[in-house]
Amino acid sequence: MSKSIKILIAFLFGFNLTIVGQEVKRMSLSELFELASEQNPDIGVANAKIAVSKQTESVAKNAYLPQISASLTLSYLGDGTILDRDFRNIRRDPLPHFNNSLGLELYQPIYTGGAIYSGVKASKIGTQLAETDKLKAENSVRMSIVTNYLELAKHNNLLKVFDDNIRLTEQLIEEMKTKHSEGIVLGNDITRYELRLSSISYDRLATRNAIDICNSNLLTLLGMKSEMRILPNIEVDSIAIVDSVMQKWVQLAAENAPSLESLSLRSDLEQLNRKITHSEYLPKIGIVAGDSFNGPVTFEVPALNKNYNAWFVGINIKWNISSLFCTSKATKKHELELFQIRRQKETVESNLNREIYEALTLYNQSVDRLVIEQKNLQLANENYGIVSNRFENGLALLTDMLDASNARLDAGVRLVNAEISTRYYYYLLHYIAGTISKL
Repeated sequence: MSKSIKILIAFLFGFNLTIVGQEVKRMSLSELFELASEQNPDIGVANAKIAVSKQTESVAKNAYLPQISASLTLSYLGDGTILDRDFRNIRRDPLPHFNNSLGLELYQPIYTGGAIYSGVKASKIGTQLAETDKLKAENSVRMSIVTNYLELAKHNNLLKVFDDNIRLTEQLIEEMKTKHSEGIVLGNDITRYELRLSSISYDRLATRNAIDICNSNLLTLLGMKSEMRILPNIEVDSIAIVDSVMQKWVQLAAENAPSLESLSLRSDLEQLNRKITHSEYLPKIGIVAGDSFNGPVTFEVPALNKNYNAWFVGINIKWNISSLFCTSKATKKHELELFQIRRQKETVESNLNREIYEALTLYNQSVDRLVIEQKNLQLANENYGIVSNRFENGLALLTDMLDASNARLDAGVRLVNAEISTRYYYYLLHYIAGTISKL
């Protein structure tokens, strides 16, 4: 074996030692989903938004309560001045200097044209929008977990395939060296296999790096410590048979897709905002009551150094006349926004249908491919066994052995990719339909 290949293999061996100290945890997708729901930063932000929206809802309900205001004034009251209308005959009017004023007023809205009710309902829709945003975050996080989890599983399987082929190639090189000493095999033939070993070793290094990247991505998504190494427990991840009826997936998306739910809620919210704007046309009616306690009594001349108390209760009617020529423009704006939301929803529905069709087609293709690749690997293993036996007995050329080894490696890699592809499109269909958070 050449010196450069020995250095590369030694480097790969040393590289593997760096992960020995890591904590290895075997986890399934369901376990990762559960951890993400508890620890993912994006989902945590979405939960905080829901808490804010619920508090906003509580604040909006305060509009139903009476508005009570109180005021207290204590001041120094200067003497008055009395003079003729032509500003002559000026004289002072002594007044009590201590001035006090205490007022209390209550306003209870009775009729606001639906503004208060619509405002409270709008705040509830705001909470529903926040919950839908959380669902979007959960779906997005789960799909990211699925992508990295399956990539991690694929590269772990590829690592086994490369290790197996490296072991067999090294074994074959040793056998060829023996035959070379017997004059049966040329030195150039050994070099060709050493080059192949070098190529496989480099592919193994790239696969090892891909494993580290996927593992790091998963830890970030889960909010876990970076020293941990996740080992996919893909065998326990149950994969149900996907219904191939396109219309059923379209119906699932119509009922569960967060993007469609968000647009529906935005449409409801815009309709409520239009009602609130339209309420400007109508008068606002409420009960008003108050009490004032003032002193001294300055509306008498001379002023009385006494306190004066008066109270009142009645109906308050307020109407903004300028709404007759201002509100129509705001109402038109809401109508245009509603039209925009409807068009946007049609576009989203069309895109979802297109994505569902594509994912469903690729899922069915991956299922067919999986059956083919399983058969191909079986044939490649059988072919490798036959060629290897013939080569050992001098009945096959080195090129035959090389072709059989390449075919076996390629079949193993393709089978791994087919298995992961089938699972990926299964989860992708649920992600598009908005049901991945229910798995």
